[in-house]
Amino acid sequence: MTTSFDPFDAEQAQNADEVLARLRAETPVARIGPGMHYVTRHAECRDVLRDSSRFSNAQGFKAPGVEIPVEQRLLGELDPPQHGPVRRVMVTALTPAAVRGAETFMRSEAEGLLEALVGPADLVADFSVPLPNRVTVHMLGLPAQDAGTVARWAKELMESDFPRTNRTERGTGFAEAFPEFAGYIDACISGRRDDIEAGRDVPDDVLSRLIRLEVDGVRLVPTQLRALVRNLITGGLTTTSQLLGNLLHAVLTDPGLEATLRRDRTALSGAIEESLRLSPPVLFVARGCPRGAEIGDIVIEPGERVIVGSASANRDERVFDDADTFRLDRANADAHITFGHGPHFCPGATLARAVARVGITAFLDRFAPGAVRLVDGYRFENVKTFFERGPRRLPVLVD
Repeated sequence: MTTSFDPFDAEQAQNADEVLARLRAETPVARIGPGMHYVTRHAECRDVLRDSSRFSNAQGFKAPGVEIPVEQRLLGELDPPQHGPVRRVMVTALTPAAVRGAETFMRSEAEGLLEALVGPADLVADFSVPLPNRVTVHMLGLPAQDAGTVARWAKELMESDFPRTNRTERGTGFAEAFPEFAGYIDACISGRRDDIEAGRDVPDDVLSRLIRLEVDGVRLVPTQLRALVRNLITGGLTTTSQLLGNLLHAVLTDPGLEATLRRDRTALSGAIEESLRLSPPVLFVARGCPRGAEIGDIVIEPGERVIVGSASANRDERVFDDADTFRLDRANADAHITFGHGPHFCPGATLARAVARVGITAFLDRFAPGAVRLVDGYRFENVKTFFERGPRRLPVLVD
């Protein structure tokens, strides 16, 4: 039996909780279209994410039939053997120690953005987007004054049809579709490489480490370096920004949650995990099945596609009691798979959690209860991107 559901359609993907609950009750793997299956349950999603030998990342979020050259793929679109070494350098660059070292910068930037909030404001445009973007630019080692331009380019890309089709009206591929963005990254890479090759002192930041990375004794080609830098920039604008935006929305709409967090800041860790579980910034990931496989007793034919439904798995009643409720006392909230699982676990997870924690803490420290409130008549509107969940706007009045 086939259920018609298109996860690549924003309207369907972002309003799918009821559909996914029904599918999850019926089967761990639902056929949702020709050659496409949706994995609905927690255990089966983890199994697929663990098995990179049978389930390929190559197509990523691209629509069926869209192929990307290997050197232009993001980290989440790489398979072994390329994936392992590239992921290792990102993990090394984004270690918990490196993230802790950046927290003073995070706090300073958060406080500066919040101090600038006066009168009517939009917490998305004025806080939850610029804060993660500035942190990413800082950790990459890009010029701080370019952060606003970089965020604008990244937002334009993520809200376009490019993540699905790999093209815009300007052309196919990142360099043709977004020439200014691609050219900027290329110039940053070229300048840093020249400094490294000339023996000049350079910071030990993410950009330097990516340039020095070797896979089987060979450094990455410029197009792949460009793809990975773009990956980090857009990742900060999506996962981290939506996490922070979702948390702000929860605080502003749930007085009990706000009161608890003000009274007990240690509860923020649980709030972050519950937000990641119930409102995952990334709703699903896609895998190809080049040789055929089985998920439980469901046969996946060679060439078919598997959608790993993290948004569905995170509400699996077999794992989470009272799964549709936001609960700060949930002992296993961090069992969600929002950041993936296995060899493709998101290397930026520690950074995303830190930015959210620092951002919410700074917000609660800066404003008294009730000093910031959503405008009358506000209704939640999701971001445009088909694979994300987060508020497009958070218009507020600031006393």
